[in-house]
Amino acid sequence: MDMRLLKKLRWDRLGMLLGGAALLVFALGSFVSAEEEASGQTQAVILAHPGGAEPIAQQRAATPRDLDEDAPEEPALAPVKRDPRTSSKETVLPCACNKRVIPLPRNPYTAHRDAARSLPNSFFVKDEIELRAGKSRGNLVDVGDGRGYHLAPMRHSHMMLLPETRDLLVDIGHAFADRLEGTPSEGTRLRITSLTRTDDQQRLLSRRNYNAINQSTHSYGASFDVAFMDRPDNTANCSLPTRAAQEVLAAFQNDGRILVIPEGNCFHITLRRASF
Repeated sequence: MDMRLLKKLRWDRLGMLLGGAALLVFALGSFVSAEEEASGQTQAVILAHPGGAEPIAQQRAATPRDLDEDAPEEPALAPVKRDPRTSSKETVLPCACNKRVIPLPRNPYTAHRDAARSLPNSFFVKDEIELRAGKSRGNLVDVGDGRGYHLAPMRHSHMMLLPETRDLLVDIGHAFADRLEGTPSEGTRLRITSLTRTDDQQRLLSRRNYNAINQSTHSYGASFDVAFMDRPDNTANCSLPTRAAQEVLAAFQNDGRILVIPEGNCFHITLRRASF
């Protein structure tokens, strides 16, 4: 074969190969561009926000959950009570009030039960019927927030006590507030987490909490539990309220007015005798 013809065929083949490669590169480029465009559109849909997002009405910061048997169960967006001095954006954690931070002698539970049964207005609150009857007779009275203390939401207690036990709570609250008056911790309040329970409530509670025993003094309206001390703001430290709580409870215990069971998550307090 003529050499010129062979050279021409080689160049023709090389041209076809180069042309095919160019077409392949162009096709791949078009495919990638289309894919990137589709991806960009998908990403834009994912990241797009349909209008301005409204802020959550009540963004509650994580706080120590009440660990005693009446730990409150609150709705996720339930309004949070704040002290007027506290910024709406400020998280104020409570001070602990239990045997780990406040050492107090433990009075045996038999003494608590004997004291509860011997109080003037005492009776055993078996069920809701007995509870209502006791309130109508005046053996139980309603309890609300007071100076130096406030009530936590309660699932397993009724906000009632014997009249003399209510008076004890008021006296302890005043004594606690008096010790903090004029200090940076003024306004700190004891958090009351358990009050009067019916025996039916107590039995249900004892299924999940070993501290909740049958024939509880809570079922006589003679006891209440203190679990935390709530500060008004973060300028109030915990050392002053802790010292004040220890002094107050020790004074009432030494005076013979109360019996105490220090627990890992609260103080169980029972009225021993009324103040005259």
